[in-house]
Amino acid sequence: MAEAKSYAGSCHCGQVKYTFSLSPPIEEQEVVQCNCSICHINGYLLVYPKIDDFEFPREDSVKAYRFASEQVPHYFCRNCGTSVYARSTIPQFSHLVALNVVLSFFFFY
Repeated sequence: MAEAKSYAGSCHCGQVKYTFSLSPPIEEQEVVQCNCSICHINGYLLVYPKIDDFEFPREDSVKAYRFASEQVPHYFCRNCGTSVYARSTIPQFSHLVALNVVLSFFFFY
């Protein structure tokens, strides 16, 4: 199994900061271009770290947006509006975070 690598990212204004690790690393991950309405319109590219491997931003720095079935809230920066991540309430996906990897700094620390 590939060794996990750590990454960091933030929204546009820097108010929402997060870190995560992936195994295999991003370079070896399948980056998903989801075709749901919000992901398509905003051009998200997603990776799916496990919840245990994602350090969530401060809860007061993000706002949840729910639509359609309301089962996959998307979280945005309260200040600049940048979409950062989504979390599914559907049991088979609830252990993952859908992370907009476009916002991540591809450096290792």
